[in-house]
Amino acid sequence: MSTELNRRDFLKVVFATTTAAAVSGAVPLWPADAIDRPVSKPFNLTLDDSHYLVDPSFDYGSVSLPTHREHLLLEGLEGDDLKNELNEQFWQIEHLLKDPKKWSLDEVEGWLDTEIEHEDLSAWQAAQFSPYKSGLDIYQHLDVEAADTLGLELVEGDHPGSSFVGVAFYGDVDELNRQLQKLGLNLVVTSS
Repeated sequence: MSTELNRRDFLKVVFATTTAAAVSGAVPLWPADAIDRPVSKPFNLTLDDSHYLVDPSFDYGSVSLPTHREHLLLEGLEGDDLKNELNEQFWQIEHLLKDPKKWSLDEVEGWLDTEIEHEDLSAWQAAQFSPYKSGLDIYQHLDVEAADTLGLELVEGDHPGSSFVGVAFYGDVDELNRQLQKLGLNLVVTSS
């Protein structure tokens, strides 16, 4: 997903717009109740060589991980409020402290404003900064029945010891696109 298109906008395009082709009648599978939506170019996803849905426009160079402060949801907190919240998440900062029983904010302030390491993220959090994010967003936004109809499979750990998270599709891409049209999703999937 390009940096100009945030998650909410991405989901609006996919779930709340229609294509010009559907409005013109060139897509007969499009649901009638979805024709009146605003017209937008469809969002494109690709199936990679391992059959996972990926955003072909994803650029790791534009990824910026959150700071520890952002990751721990401490933005806007200062003084006693910040210290109290850090005491609730003490395990996050314990390694930084000289004396864990008597610690000061000075010991952690610099660290709070540094970017988190990729290894410090859970598998789901790390996936939010990867080309698999868009596939996961689609999957999470669908109900179980719709995901099943589409043939989308959530994969958590694609092999033992793996922390990978993504959405796979093993069927016919043309059929997947027909099913997307039937559901009124403004999304086109292509093979790599």
